[in-house]
Amino acid sequence: MEKIKNFLKSVRQELNRVSWPSRSLAFKATISVIIFSLIIGFYLWILDIAFVNMVNFLLSLRGR
Repeated sequence: MEKIKNFLKSVRQELNRVSWPSRSLAFKATISVIIFSLIIGFYLWILDIAFVNMVNFLLSLRGR
């Protein structure tokens, strides 16, 4: 039981040393990640459509 208490005490001490971001910085970083994820998702969606169309075209040539 003493080991657990010591562990939790050291965890608390470490958390006090952490330099946490400000609320505005955390908000800006979150918005940046969301926008970047949407852009990458859109790009991959376009690539997926292009590759599906290319494969369908190639398969249609084979079927003739």
